[in-house]
Amino acid sequence: MNFETSLKEKNLKVTPQRIAILREIEQNGHIGVDDIYSNIKKDYPSISLATVYKNITALYEANILREVKAPAQKQRYELSSDHHIHVACEKCGKLEDIRVDVSSISNECAKITGYTLYDTSAIFIGICPECASKTHKNKK
Repeated sequence: MNFETSLKEKNLKVTPQRIAILREIEQNGHIGVDDIYSNIKKDYPSISLATVYKNITALYEANILREVKAPAQKQRYELSSDHHIHVACEKCGKLEDIRVDVSSISNECAKITGYTLYDTSAIFIGICPECASKTHKNKK
């Protein structure tokens, strides 16, 4: 993704801090504001947490970022891309993208409700294979 182009297309000023935030999210997939702040503070020691929040808000409102909120976890952010759903581990908090065709579910929801649907936000909660194997090993 060309971050400068994306920012300009959304009429947002291209700043080193915004580019750093977007790169951090690109590298980490799903990441919270506190982690973004900790990671970019190394390169931008004068940046404040408030500045990171302000930029995250602007990027979210411009639809460059999407917010992902799993139950009992802090919200995380990802780059806006294709429509997908997520699976989250309730033990370790791992969050993964799953690309499946949700059109039949979306169409059924639109039919039942009469809504015009344009986006998908779904999170399936469970236990990841790593946590499941640890639980299984501990029971032996």
